[in-house]
Amino acid sequence: MTTRAPDEGGKLRRLMATLLAMLGQRCPRCHQGRIFRARFTMNDPCPVCGLIFQREEGYFLGAMYVSYGLSSLILIAFYFVARLLLPDWNGAVVTLVAFVPYLFLVPAVFRYSRVVWIYFERAGSPSDVSATVYEKSRLGPPPAAARRR
Repeated sequence: MTTRAPDEGGKLRRLMATLLAMLGQRCPRCHQGRIFRARFTMNDPCPVCGLIFQREEGYFLGAMYVSYGLSSLILIAFYFVARLLLPDWNGAVVTLVAFVPYLFLVPAVFRYSRVVWIYFERAGSPSDVSATVYEKSRLGPPPAAARRR
């Protein structure tokens, strides 16, 4: 008989909530606010909790690496499926055939690469303590009480 750690169920619940929020393209902090407001247009900050998604200029450069990985996985899978369905066709033609359905997934790859990058980066630096000057300027002026000190 195995015994479970006291918080193991809570960790699993938090992991599932995070994965569902990622799939639903929701804010990594509150899991409610939408990251995107249109097909390619992001909300920034989160409409619910005010979390700034773009922490600095060039922030989404890392999302390009995620996009490359997602695209590679999808295109490789499409290529092998097309190769199985069309075994007698030339490899270059099969590559073009595999590329056609991928074109319809480009918006999803764009969106999910940004979502994955935001969650990945926020997991490494969840608080605003390491906020850059860019992010702090986007948060707005400090409250009046803090300015008087």
